[in-house]
Amino acid sequence: MRQNPMRLFVATLLLLALASCGSAFRQPDVRLQNVQLAGLGLRGGTLVVELEVTNPNRFSLNANELRYQLAIADIESERDTVWLDFASGTYSEPFDVGAGETTEVRVPVEFTYSGLGGATTSLLRAGTFNYRASGTVDVSTPLGTYDVPFRRGGTVSLLGTS
Repeated sequence: MRQNPMRLFVATLLLLALASCGSAFRQPDVRLQNVQLAGLGLRGGTLVVELEVTNPNRFSLNANELRYQLAIADIESERDTVWLDFASGTYSEPFDVGAGETTEVRVPVEFTYSGLGGATTSLLRAGTFNYRASGTVDVSTPLGTYDVPFRRGGTVSLLGTS
């Protein structure tokens, strides 16, 4: 059976275009920049988690959802550091990151003092507590939807984060 050269050429171009689409998406960089204490009340408070999302692509990215988990160090443990699940949730405010741009996203996280466990002692005594934050951002692109991870640890202080 004889192949039509034009059909073969078009099929080859189509295969090359499809193959390049998979490599055309570059993973955005999601960095946890800061965790700040935004306010305290009688029963709890609010932290603001600041993320910086950098888009290295030639097209805009649209994010519809951000999932997060926060853990705090239990300083009352005599063993190695024990991490207590502190808060988890979903931030459903959509945001866009333009082609080659960086966008800051501020996620409010409410907590209760009872959820702080051993960190309450540290907060009251030293004004600080250690945290770990991680999660994913759902990013929509012309090439499909991707989950982009982030992770960071540090210390939250009544005066700021270190």
